[in-house]
This record gives sequence, structure tokens and C-alpha cells, in this order.
Amino acid sequence: MYLEDQKVLLCGIDHGFSTMKTAHFVFENGVKELGGEASLLTNTMFFNERYFKVGEGRLPLKDTKVEDGDYFLLTLAAIAKEMDYYGLSDTEVCIAAGLPFTRFGQEKAEFKEYLHSGDSEFQYNGKDYHIKCSDVFLYPQCYAAVADRLGKLPAELLIVDIGSKTVDIIHTRKHIPVESDCITIPSALIQCMANINNVVYRKTNRTLTEEQIQQVMMYGNAPYSDKMVQIVREELAVFAKGIEAALKEHGFDLEMTPVVYVGGGAGVMKRFGLVTGRHIMHIEDVKANALGYEYLAYQQLKRKWL
Repeated sequence: MYLEDQKVLLCGIDHGFSTMKTAHFVFENGVKELGGEASLLTNTMFFNERYFKVGEGRLPLKDTKVEDGDYFLLTLAAIAKEMDYYGLSDTEVCIAAGLPFTRFGQEKAEFKEYLHSGDSEFQYNGKDYHIKCSDVFLYPQCYAAVADRLGKLPAELLIVDIGSKTVDIIHTRKHIPVESDCITIPSALIQCMANINNVVYRKTNRTLTEEQIQQVMMYGNAPYSDKMVQIVREELAVFAKGIEAALKEHGFDLEMTPVVYVGGGAGVMKRFGLVTGRHIMHIEDVKANALGYEYLAYQQLKRKWL
């Protein structure tokens, strides 16, 4: 959001392992350095006298987001897209981002330093940008996805964020996370899609792209053969059953506990989950964490300015 009175762009960014999300945009997280000037300006970034393609394809999975400069370039691209949305080319920026709840304490300081760039000048998609990063706010992902509606949700709740690399689970009582009950499972949608492709190849001698699998995830169907779609649907049902089993293994009774699924896998659970009812909710907007980061940072800034 752009705060007109303060002349500050507050930019919520969800640094995903498959896609980047802001309040208004979702784009792929691929980064590749070019040997020289690109033939096409689309997704081309010029930064520190080097050319990159930023926002095409998917990065290989990383142990952390600070091990190289890729996620910093993706952050610049995300800010540029939001600046375009508000018609800006030169602005002060506050970044609001997140980390898994179970890793928040260990990774917060390093990630904040990584994102806090100070002044940066760069080109993206053929346009010049100048930003001054004045602050970085970090929040637990998953919890942020429901932050703006928490008061309307049950006081005891499971928030299950099914992302590309991890499944993050937060258990709240009286709307407050119970830290000892919070879990991160290190296997999620990327592994799910790899498993699906293994089964598809074994049964049909063909493979599907991640985009083709994601169509079934999002819509329950896809424009390819019924046989292939049925295989994907069956394997997504296996994945959804596995998520429910993991929750039960950690002591949560899904018949009795309200659950809200968020992240890219929320649609999978909505279409293929076995446990249903009014107590099972789904937030399918993949931008929910980014919007939540903005919401939480705005509340924090308002208190600071009062």
C-alpha cells in the first residue's frame, strides 16, 4: 500500500520457494544472470552493472533465502511491480515479509539485514527505479495470512499453510499461537508434484509440467486427457489424505478442531480433503501472507506515528 501522507510505499512480500507474491502480483521466482544485455526487456533487470532475468521459471530449492543474492533481486522486482501499480519510480520503501514460525527466532536477524538494502538503483522491464529502504518488518508466515480476520475466526484454531517447500502449522488458543504446538513439515507441493509426475510417467510413459498439474490443483480439472487428469486427481487425494494424517499424528482431532487452510495447497484441501464441514475453512488467495504482512506492518506503523 502507498501511504500518501508519509510518501512511503509499504510493500508486503511473500518470498515463496516457487512464486513471489505481493499485494497485487504473483510471479515466478526464477533468477538467471545474463552474459550481456538481453534481447527482450521483459523480466530483465540491470543491477550493479549486471543483467539478469528475474521472474521466469522456478529457482532450485535452497536451504535458506539468504545464501546468495537471488531473493534480493526478487525483492527488487516485487517492489518495482508495486511501484508501477502506484505510478512511482522513486520512493521510500518499508518492506514487510515473513519467515516460518518455527524458524522465526533463528532466522529473523539475518533475513532482516539481507532485505534492508538502504538505497538501490536498478532497471526492470526497461524502467528506471530508485528506492530507499527505510525499514524492514518481519512476521510469522501462516499466522499473517489470517491476521486481518483473526477476530472473526474461532479462538482455538489450526492454521495450516501448505506452501511449495514446507507445510507450516500454527495452533492458536484465544487467537494466540501456542508455540510448543507449532510445526513445520519439510515436504509440500513441489514434492507432491514430483510424486505425481513419477506416477504419471510410470502409468502413461508421459510427463506433465508443474503448470499442468497446478491446473488440477486450482480447478479440479485441466485441458488434457481424462486419463491423465484422473491420475493427477487420485494423487492429489493421496496428498490431501497425508496432510490430514500428519495433523492427526501431531495430536489434532480434525473432527473437533476448526482448521483454516492457506497457501497454494488450500485449494487442494478444499477439493480433495476428506474431512469437511463448517469448521474446515480455506483461504485460496495465494497473496494472503503478503497482504497479512502489509496489514500487520501498517498497524505497527500507525502506533509509531501516533
